[in-house]
Amino acid sequence: MSTTIIVIAAVLIALGVLAASIAASVLRAWSKAVLAGGGFSVRPLSAEELDPFLTDATFTVTARRRFPFPPDKVWDALQLDGTFSWIPLVNGIHYGDDNRREGAARSFDGVLFACAEKVVTTAPDKRLSVTGTRISLPFVIDAFAQDYRLDEADGGTILRWTIAFHPRLGGFLPLRWAAPFVKPVMSLSIKGLASRI
Repeated sequence: MSTTIIVIAAVLIALGVLAASIAASVLRAWSKAVLAGGGFSVRPLSAEELDPFLTDATFTVTARRRFPFPPDKVWDALQLDGTFSWIPLVNGIHYGDDNRREGAARSFDGVLFACAEKVVTTAPDKRLSVTGTRISLPFVIDAFAQDYRLDEADGGTILRWTIAFHPRLGGFLPLRWAAPFVKPVMSLSIKGLASRI
């Protein structure tokens, strides 16, 4: 009987590994599609829609981190290609060209997730806001945005990073309840920005 259980467990583990490999391959293929200009469209937000969206979206969370550098140094680090590449399985954010102003195109390249974004608001050394245009996950997100705000504080900078999204389905679900679990991950993720300054 114990041999049967071991065989069943081994088969289940092998099937799990196979399923995970297939899922990872599909997710990477969808990510590459976004980076090549394809992917699944999401509703882009205008500059006028952005601020209300950041507070009223189904899911919104803000992480804060203090850096011992002036706002212009933190701003410059946010504008570099490769931001967030210090996170495992993330290749970073990459701009389409040298344009970092409003209307600039950029992409987030993760091994299993990617999205294309457009810069909506720039106020050098103060604020950078982007809206999503395409995403690698089908039928999940209706609209999303990111907002980075920099405030000078005691010779350093406080960076507030907000992520907000509205799902295509299930907008009535209490997704904000997940914010306390996401915020520490965001805070840890943005901490690596100091290595770019």
